[in-house]
Amino acid sequence: MPNLNATVLRSVPVLVARRRLQDLYASQVDPVAEMCEVLNQQNERLRTARDLLLPRLMSGEIAV
Repeated sequence: MPNLNATVLRSVPVLVARRRLQDLYASQVDPVAEMCEVLNQQNERLRTARDLLLPRLMSGEIAV
């Protein structure tokens, strides 16, 4: 919106859930978000290992 500014934003109503609902949501979502981060880190390590090992396997330097 070309005319969006702080004054316009102040007039927009924003719904906020009760604190208990926010806490319940966070207790459900936080472990999943942490798991996603761990899995992303593991994927990165696996990608690095693959990139190091694959050329050696293809060239016969490492026997299977």
